[in-house]
Amino acid sequence: MKTTSIYKKLLTGAALLIATITISSCKKNSIDPSGQFNIKVVNASATAGAQSFTLAGNVLINGGLNYMDASAYINATSGKNMITEFKNAGTNSVYASGSLYTANGVNFTVYLAGTGSNARVKNFEDDLGTPNNGQVKIKFIHLSDEAPNIVTIKNSNGDNYSSSLVKNQETGYKYVSPGVLTIEVDGLTSKNNVGNYNFTGLEAGKIYTLYLTDDANGNVVMNKIIHN
Repeated sequence: MKTTSIYKKLLTGAALLIATITISSCKKNSIDPSGQFNIKVVNASATAGAQSFTLAGNVLINGGLNYMDASAYINATSGKNMITEFKNAGTNSVYASGSLYTANGVNFTVYLAGTGSNARVKNFEDDLGTPNNGQVKIKFIHLSDEAPNIVTIKNSNGDNYSSSLVKNQETGYKYVSPGVLTIEVDGLTSKNNVGNYNFTGLEAGKIYTLYLTDDANGNVVMNKIIHN
């Protein structure tokens, strides 16, 4: 009987320890007071209206972030499970929320995408290393609800930039020549053309993200942001 009682106590103690670890690991807004990182914020939702943005309860953008707007990089305190919230400008109404895990010295871009029940916040780490030899560095992100879940991306010469870009994911970085870039996006399975997009004025030494999203009429569009 005494042995059984000891086992019960041990099991109870182990359960409490596991519960404590679980709660600790899920703690929201675990801030690193000595850590800093850089965050850029993008409104990729055509129907959301002007937005504010908070990180771990701190207001980083106080309204005025409209569709296709991208902030400059903002220096912020790093941490784990930091709650990100896009709010309708001038209100405390949360349009979409997410969380961000980041380390000291890294760079992230946070996107508001979708509308209604599909509204979401997506985070992507950025590499701000400057491209060499007069090239342009680009990556692609799929945030469209109207496009197929998996798309292919190539240029007008047929050079393949992604054979299977999944919704809410990004490609690795690609290096292209400055000037004009024409992009063709097709559904992976259907092979149907999603759209053809033309970007001019790409500058040598610059870093861009080209992201798929939807306009207010439900058309699939590709927008551009610059990182340096």
